[in-house]
Amino acid sequence: MILKMSGCLFVVAATTLTGMVRADNIQEQYRQMRVLQRLLYMMESEIKYAHIHLGEIFLHISRRVKEPYKDWLLLMERRMGQAESGTFEAIWRQAVAEKLVSSGLPSKEIDRLGQLGAQLGVMDLELQLRVLSLYQEQLSLSIEEAREEMRTKVRLCHCLGVMSGLLVAVLLL
Repeated sequence: MILKMSGCLFVVAATTLTGMVRADNIQEQYRQMRVLQRLLYMMESEIKYAHIHLGEIFLHISRRVKEPYKDWLLLMERRMGQAESGTFEAIWRQAVAEKLVSSGLPSKEIDRLGQLGAQLGVMDLELQLRVLSLYQEQLSLSIEEAREEMRTKVRLCHCLGVMSGLLVAVLLL
């Protein structure tokens, strides 16, 4: 009987921990979206006020951000300096695919960020600023939606973790 009780305790603990990990993943997506938003604000202000090449902007911003965004920006800056790297859009998409897939950003946001490179590198200063502003508005809406969903999903993950453990424990007894 003690063995069954300890087994049930371990099952409840494992499912509770699984629920907590899933809830943390949801919160991490929200945090990463906020980091991306700050990064894009920095990029917009550098374009607006510094009037320098995008490669230099990536280098400046990479000094102020943490991984994986730092690696992403440094990769962008490095590839933009190479003649054989291709178009800005190709460089942007490859760098996003290589460095930001495991960042914790939702896949929908990674796809939209990849599409931003198609519009960002080929326009004049005013159009780049407009494109960044539009993307930031879309990102703000996504962040707001994620924040509203996060509250309920986090609670749900915690509850489901505990309740599923209790259900399995009752079935084992």
